[in-house]
This record gives sequence, C-alpha cells and structure tokens, in this order.
Amino acid sequence: MSDADLSARIGELMPRARRDLTELVSFRSVAGSSEFPAEECDRAASWLVDALTDAGLTEVAAHQTADGSKAVLGHRPAPAGAPTVLLYCHYDVVAPLAEEEWKTPAFELTEREDGRWYGRGTADCKGNVVAHLTALRALGDALPVGVKVVAEGSEEQGTGGLEALIESDPGLLAAEAMVMLIGFTSPHH
Repeated sequence: MSDADLSARIGELMPRARRDLTELVSFRSVAGSSEFPAEECDRAASWLVDALTDAGLTEVAAHQTADGSKAVLGHRPAPAGAPTVLLYCHYDVVAPLAEEEWKTPAFELTEREDGRWYGRGTADCKGNVVAHLTALRALGDALPVGVKVVAEGSEEQGTGGLEALIESDPGLLAAEAMVMLIGFTSPHH
C-alpha cells in the first residue's frame, strides 16, 4: 500500500474514528472507584473486544486480572518470518474531579470552536485506543507484521492487575517491538 493510499484510507476512516471515540468516551470507566459502577469498565472492555475483533484481530478476549479489572488482549499472527509488534493502551480513566468545573460534559465527546475534541479519556488513553483501531483498519490485509494488542483496565489506579496476568503467562505479550502512545490530560476541559 502506497503512502498516498494509506493516507486516503485513514481520511476515509476518520468519521468512524470519531464515532468510536464518542462511544468509548461515554463509558464512565473509572477503575476501582466507588463513585462509578464497575459495570462501566466491563462495558468498555466488551466494546473493545468487539472493536478489536472487527479490526481483524483474533482470539480477542477480556482477561480477569488479580485487581478485579479486565485486560483485553488480541492478536493477529505474523506473516512468515515477520516480527510481532505489541500495541499497548488502556481504557480506564481518572475520575473527573470537580466535574462541575468542566466546560463540557466529561463523558461526552465534544468538539469545540478550536476544532479539538474534548471528553474524559480523549488523550489519556481512549484516543490512543482509537488510534490503534484506526491504524489496524487502515492497513487491513497489508499489515506486514504480526500484532498483539493489550488494553489495560486499571492503569490509572496502578494496582498491578496487568503485571500479575503477565507473570502468570509471559507469552501473552511476547513480541519483538512495542508501541505505546502517550497521552496528556489537563485538569479541567
């Protein structure tokens, strides 16, 4: 696939990426919080299983972790002789403290006059989830490497759920390279 073809394909996928981000941001997936129901994290994990499957990954499943969260894992086998790349992201978010100070609803994707999208998790890390999905869809069968995706459900609380899962089965995340997109969130949007 040429760079121009890939660029055009990504452009075609942007409306879907926005729909994906709108839906993913709507999940109040605050792990380990008594203020937010655990079912919201479960709904986000289920959504992610479906989305990764739709994007061409196989054996996609939500794995229960020792801290009670779910890590979503899936893979796409490497072509003969090609390496495997691990894509990391997380779908849990920090509670929107002082929610009344937000300029727009925290769990609603909102485009402002500056053209930027706002909502809890758009940058850290639900936007990164959608970036991975969009890249997988754009490349489709032209993907020259194997891919494993791990989407953690308790990164923001840092309780070690994913670490314990990896220790129990190190092969789950075996890969030759890893890609982590880093997000940044300001206190109030």
